[in-house]
Amino acid sequence: MSKEKKATANAKIEDFIIKNRKIFICGVAVLVVAAVVVCTVFAISDSNKKKDLASIDSIEYSYVAKSGEIEDDEAASRQAKAEETLAPYLSKKNVVGVRANMLYADIAFAKKDFTKALDCYLKAANASKKAYTYAECMYNAGVCAEELSKNDDAVAYYKAAADTEDFYLASHALFNAARVCEVSENYSNAAELYQKTVDSYSGYDWANLSESRLIDLKAKGKID
Repeated sequence: MSKEKKATANAKIEDFIIKNRKIFICGVAVLVVAAVVVCTVFAISDSNKKKDLASIDSIEYSYVAKSGEIEDDEAASRQAKAEETLAPYLSKKNVVGVRANMLYADIAFAKKDFTKALDCYLKAANASKKAYTYAECMYNAGVCAEELSKNDDAVAYYKAAADTEDFYLASHALFNAARVCEVSENYSNAAELYQKTVDSYSGYDWANLSESRLIDLKAKGKID
């Protein structure tokens, strides 16, 4: 199964945000969490956190505002400025660290800097493992690892996302883990994960596709 192509590094920021904002590989893209949603989830009371979040809001707004009206050079300049101003927040914990690292990862992925994007997604995930953003970050980390040909890591990250309760892309994450195993010629693990997808998500498109992969692998003698 081939992955969809992302916008090129020279595309306008509007393309980065609109085309790359859905989840990786299903239109694999980078998730930037809106401040109002994050605030609702995390019940922020600390004034310093509020101040930091307001700063990140401002950075994000400057990055995306009227992005459809700017030239490529301005898009690149906005990326560089956002990276520079986000840097002090990347080591923060909880919601501030989540938001800063996810936005930074968004920019890095758009620039095809998958190493930096992977690092930031993992930092965002670890900053608040109980947050709903954990599964999204691990899913995106899986895509970055796959882009870097770190297939074992990609499988681990996809499985971590799939195992998170109520993650809405769990069936896709589990299928991706199986697919990467198959690409790595680890057919027994691929078959196990495909079967788990079929058993756990009967009726889902990814379960149906997993069943097709099992049939194909058996027909080719890759599995019993």
